[in-house]
Amino acid sequence: MLEAGLELDDISPAVRPDVFATLGRAYDASGEARRAVELFERCLDEVSRESPEDFSAQVRFTTYLSYALTDLGDLDRAEEVLQDAIAKAEDATDAYSRVRLYWSVARLNEVQGRSAAALTYIRRAIALLDVTDDTLHLARAHLLCGSIMLSQGRATGAGRHYELAEQLFGASAEPEDLVNLYTDQSKLAAHLGDADKAIDRAEAALDAASEEYLRERGNSLWALAEARALKDDVDGADEAFRLATDLLEEHGHRRHHVEAYRAWGKFLRRAGREEQALEVLERAADLGAEPASVESHGHR
Repeated sequence: MLEAGLELDDISPAVRPDVFATLGRAYDASGEARRAVELFERCLDEVSRESPEDFSAQVRFTTYLSYALTDLGDLDRAEEVLQDAIAKAEDATDAYSRVRLYWSVARLNEVQGRSAAALTYIRRAIALLDVTDDTLHLARAHLLCGSIMLSQGRATGAGRHYELAEQLFGASAEPEDLVNLYTDQSKLAAHLGDADKAIDRAEAALDAASEEYLRERGNSLWALAEARALKDDVDGADEAFRLATDLLEEHGHRRHHVEAYRAWGKFLRRAGREEQALEVLERAADLGAEPASVESHGHR
């Protein structure tokens, strides 16, 4: 529908950035990250040419492009497109543009496994959002901050950010936000040794994801697998890991796909399934050794 609308009315991305942002997200959600990258490259070129003084518009499409490149798996280029914008942002742009940039850099660093840098940038975004009425993006920023802190083993701090996110989302949260919140709450409960709560939150995440948010569903299944493992449900955990890695291979970030495989292999080894564990860990090693592919959305 968006493509048909753009064919009827050739509008500029500087005039209706929301249309192009939604179209790019639709490409990405349907497994066509390459098309999202191409769309945002065209948009960035166009706004830079038509409105060289409109740095806010350039920042908007720079961040969209960095998201798409990150999802595609081209992390080096995602980092490259952000660097020039970041250098200019401190003196040349408004607070919301800085939020976009800080968020993009935090997200990229989180995917790259650089948790300290990711935390620095998302805290900068939170500081700017705190003085606005934008509770939705503030909630999402707290959720990302909590996720980064949990990856560092800082459960208490992560829990506070999840509580703030849940309060800010309120009763009108988007399904995608609920999936991410419940998945992270499941991971936190598992980290604290509460298997029943971890299972409950993971199952709530799966319900919210349905069959629409497949990347998020993969992460939720991974959380459910860890929760079932904590409950000593060996067969249930094994099946959840299998489903999670299948979805993450097709729709998830490459790093998360590899980490889920490693977690699966370690679980199988603890469960005494040595032959299956060896097979899964060998697969994880092979995946980790492969160069990131920017042609296949399976390695986004």
